[in-house]
Amino acid sequence: MLKLLLHVPDSSRFEAALKQARNFALAMGDKPYQVRILVNFEGVTVLNDLSPYSALLQENFSFGAEVYFCENAMKAFNVSMDKVPQQAKTVPAGIVALVTWQDEGFRYVRA
Repeated sequence: MLKLLLHVPDSSRFEAALKQARNFALAMGDKPYQVRILVNFEGVTVLNDLSPYSALLQENFSFGAEVYFCENAMKAFNVSMDKVPQQAKTVPAGIVALVTWQDEGFRYVRA
């Protein structure tokens, strides 16, 4: 099974990450795969207004993509936890998640 880990440390790359995840899922077809998108550092500021990405985000959720936001970054950039979409998740420290998931076989791609 292919496991894709898209890293989004910059809010200007959030849309690109969602499109890359969608394209990966479509290309995989019936083959087994997993997609995780980790948003950390300044990237978490997309949570202040997700409306431009809502359709693409929902499309990603529909094919099973997992989207995670870093709690440390959210605190550093004063982004409230209540801005995290219901289907998304948080991790305490994005850097730890990146390393752990790569150790679990996820292939790292910076969006």
